[in-house]
Parts: sequence; C-alpha cells; structure tokens
Amino acid sequence: MDSYATKARLVNITESHEYKQLIRILARGKKGSRSLNFLESYQLIRGFYDNFGNVTQLSVALMLMRVKGESAEEVAGAAIALKTTIESNWQQLDVDIDWPCYGAKRDQLPYLLLSAKLLAQQGYRILLHGDDKALPHRQHIAKFVDELGISTVSTAAEANVALKSAGICYVSADKLSALVHSFSVIHQELGLRSLFQSAIRCINPANARLSLRCYFHAGLDDIHFNVARLMAKNEPNLHQSNVAIFKGYQGECELNSRTSTTINIFSLSGQRQIALPTQLDGLIGRKANAIELSAQWLSLLWHELSLSVNHHSDGALDSAEAHRAEATVMTNVMAVLMLLDSSIQVDVAKSMAKTFWQQRHQNDSINGVTDLKTQAHCKPGADLISSGGKACA
Repeated sequence: MDSYATKARLVNITESHEYKQLIRILARGKKGSRSLNFLESYQLIRGFYDNFGNVTQLSVALMLMRVKGESAEEVAGAAIALKTTIESNWQQLDVDIDWPCYGAKRDQLPYLLLSAKLLAQQGYRILLHGDDKALPHRQHIAKFVDELGISTVSTAAEANVALKSAGICYVSADKLSALVHSFSVIHQELGLRSLFQSAIRCINPANARLSLRCYFHAGLDDIHFNVARLMAKNEPNLHQSNVAIFKGYQGECELNSRTSTTINIFSLSGQRQIALPTQLDGLIGRKANAIELSAQWLSLLWHELSLSVNHHSDGALDSAEAHRAEATVMTNVMAVLMLLDSSIQVDVAKSMAKTFWQQRHQNDSINGVTDLKTQAHCKPGADLISSGGKACA
C-alpha cells in the first residue's frame, strides 16, 4: 500500500506542522490563498490517514476548497490518496469495466444493473462500487443487487470468486478504504458535499481497462477529463486505462435513453468521442409507481421483459416505465460495447444489445417473479481493451 510514497511526485508528509501548512495555503485570504496542487491534495488526504491531521483540520480544508470550487488537481490528488489506502489485492483482480455508482436515482430503479448483468453474461468482468450511506433516500444499487443475483463482496478474495463465477460483483466503498467512513461522518455533520464525492468515483480500485465516469452539473466534464489525465500521468497502473466521461441520469453512472449523449474517452494514447443518439423519442407517461420502484419489479424486468413490451400480456410490463427500462438497458449496453471496441458503430451495437437481451436466459435461470406478477397485474475486434471484445454479434 505504501509503495506510492516512494514515487517522485507522491511524497508523504512526516510532521504535523506540514499538515498545518496545507491548511494555511487554503486560508490566507482572498489575495494570499490558492488551490492545492496535485501533491498537496494527495498529502492532505494521505496525511489525515497517517494521523498527521485531525478531523477538524480536514473539515476546514474541505470547506475552504468547496467555497472556492475544487480544482482538477485537488480531486486527482485526493483520488490517488484514497487509492493508496486500498489493500493491494484489489489491484490484482482481472476486471474489464470499473462501474462506480455513487449518484443514486431519485424516481427510477437503477436499470444500469440490468445492463451490467447482461454484459457480464457476455464474458466481461465488471466491478460495481458505491456508497449507499451518502444518499440513503435514493434508489442506490446496493438495495437491488441481491434481487438480481449479483454478489455483494467485502474483500478482494470474495470479489475474485464472484468475478470468476458470474463476471460481476458489488462492493461498498467503505470496504475498500477506511477513509470512506471518515468522509461520511464529516459529510453528515456538516451537511456539505466535498471533493470526496468526486474523488471516490475516480479510484478505479482494480485498475480496470475501462472506467466509466459520470457527472451531473455542467462544466464537470472538463474537470473529470483533467482528473483522468492527472491520475494516468501519476499512477503507472492506470497508464493503460481508458476513462469514459458522460452526463449521468440524475447523477448516476447511467446514460439517459431520452437524450442524445456525447461520451468523451480519455487515454494516454489519445482521446476520442462517441455520439450516441436518442433511443426513446416522445415518450410521455406517469412517474414510476411503488411497484415499479421495488427490487422485485427490477427482477421481473430481467426475467420477463421482452423487446416489444407494448405487446406483452403482463400488465406490469406494458407501461411507460417498462418502455423506459428497455430503452435504458439497450442504451447503456450499446455505449459500453462501443467504448470497448471503436470499430463498432451505433447500429451494430444496437443489434448486438438486442441479441444479448433476447438470449439472456440461455445463461441465466428464471426464478422468483410469481408474487410480483400477482401484485402488479466471435469477438468483434479488440481495440481499447486488448483482452476484451469477448462478445460475438
């Protein structure tokens, strides 16, 4: 874990007075203060972990950065510091897709789980991670993974077993780093977001070859792009990673099927964009009802939803929400396929996604949907991922 401290740019502080100096940099008034640079931000977070700073000092620093607005260097330094507190065994995992889920949707289920499960069936290894304590009133994926048979793990060893057997698992961020709890306490006491909420999304704990990165507020795409650049430059294990940056639906790491989306892809070898057109035009309908916000309904979608829901005999699946779910699953699978292989175009990706969905039960057993129905009446060419392209159209 401490190998980072030996790197030229990542020098750990060794005295408490050095930690105080970091606070002074931020608090010298309008003319004297400035943002922390990459190394200083790293030292702020790592220094707290190493007990050279206390909760009061860290809280003050976080508030000062929040007032002025966190810079890309501050977020990147914090993310690398968080990453150094994660047990090294996580970096030994074989993971294709890093899927951070920290937004949590307000009025829809996390349909991204259906997309991720579908991709895992095609041989891609996916690590989901998130913090269900940050927004407990929202639809966080932790509430739904069990219903879809996705394992929740606590250690890298457990994750390795789940990835080998099913290709997908979920880990709560507080199982990755002890710092997550500290930041959670600060967040709850102050009622303020901090650079932690951005940094934790960027840690890519297993150094996956593709890391999904979402934002909500305008302008954060540029910050995330620069964060990815700084992290790749300063962390050799991320040199081969590709970071896909896009606006997530309600802040969650899920594409919105009702709008067109531009995905920016960063890698040290070059940058590119994917333009994904709207997949669901003109749908107007009520918001999801209580049934459609339950874990059981998400399971019903997986087990029963066809690609022609308007002709489905089950009333629970003949609804506006079922249309939205279907389009969202297709949109996210299409996007990931195009991210994994730049030779795949939109129409081909859409055809592949439909085929995967239609054939999903060849690799999955049907179970446990009766109660809810009663209530509701060859490798297409490797590119970005050298060992990817596992699915065949």
